[in-house]
Amino acid sequence: MLGERFKRTVGIAGATAFAMLAAGCVTVATPSPTGKLDVANAAIADAVSADASQYDAADLDKARRKLARAHDEAAQGDYGVAQDLAEEAEVDARLAATRARSTKAAQAAAAVQESIRALDDEIARKPQ
Repeated sequence: MLGERFKRTVGIAGATAFAMLAAGCVTVATPSPTGKLDVANAAIADAVSADASQYDAADLDKARRKLARAHDEAAQGDYGVAQDLAEEAEVDARLAATRARSTKAAQAAAAVQESIRALDDEIARKPQ
């Protein structure tokens, strides 16, 4: 009886120790940030195509610097920091693209308004 109880206790202790050891060895690895880097690259390309270098160069440059840092961190294996920087670069690039498009739209609207004003002036000068 004592032998059976001893074996069961040792078995439970061993299983508990193994579970604790396994839990201590398991780490949650941050996956490679390749997807996030690709998304940030695409956002920067979109900002460039929206003429952000002309209309919002500061945010576009900030996005490019963060993306470069993200690549450096990824190369060093610090995937968490790389992902964070890539996400920040994406946001900065999207902001630059949005500001560029907004500025261009405002300029186009102002040009249309100027054309309308010129036509109104022309109509007002002609006798009816």
